Amino acid sequence: MKYSILTNRYQESKEIEKEILEIIASQPNPIQDDVNPDYVFVIGGDGTFLSAVHKFANILDKIIFIPIKFGGIGFYTNHNSVEDFRDILSIGIEKNQKWVEYSLLKITNNQEEWYSINEVKIVNNTRPTKMDIYINDELLETFRGTGMVFATPSGSTGFARSAYGSIIFPNTNLFEMIELFPVSTNKFRTLNAPVIFDNQQVITLFLKDYQNVVVAVDTADHQLTDPKIEVRLSDKKIKIMALSKNRTSKTKILNDIFVLNNEIKEK
Repeated sequence: MKYSILTNRYQESKEIEKEILEIIASQPNPIQDDVNPDYVFVIGGDGTFLSAVHKFANILDKIIFIPIKFGGIGFYTNHNSVEDFRDILSIGIEKNQKWVEYSLLKITNNQEEWYSINEVKIVNNTRPTKMDIYINDELLETFRGTGMVFATPSGSTGFARSAYGSIIFPNTNLFEMIELFPVSTNKFRTLNAPVIFDNQQVITLFLKDYQNVVVAVDTADHQLTDPKIEVRLSDKKIKIMALSKNRTSKTKILNDIFVLNNEIKEK
């Protein structure tokens, strides 16, 4: 078993890492490989998980992530506990083929390709940016404003929700586009509503002043080298191993994070 392990900076996580490494050491032929692993163990919250995804961006379709829950509720890291991990290793981790798949966005700019599991922000923080937006080569609108956000279903509960986007219940073939602070006057107005697409749509943006625009792909910023950006769903999927037999449902996670009327109980 080739593996890599990533953790956040907290001392509690380091202690969990030590315990997990001891468990892994008891398995047949464990090999730590931080370049081309089969399994990637992630200890921490969703931020740590996103960092792990981008570290292995070039082999995402070849590995399985195993997040170990630590701290608060997270959409990606709420699958497993140390106890779950210990139980599954008692029968062999390679015999466990239960995983959850998550969609990825593919962003293309010139010869560059970036992948996002959460969201992509295309913004100009100093002045309104102008761009033409096409859906499958058909012009939708000319946008003026701070920028655009594209989110996957799993990313729709993060920044996209704060930007008044829709929450998309888990689905591997959907993504959404949200306008950020569009100019709106009696002489200029855009759609200014979340738009949800499937894997049949390719969104193309032509920016008028791309040198001052930053593309934030999850936790990493990128500079554009061309005014044309394409956004679509990728054929690649992220695999996250689900060890727990009693894994928290997405409905329960939504309730725990966002809903405040829990005093109303089901009868």
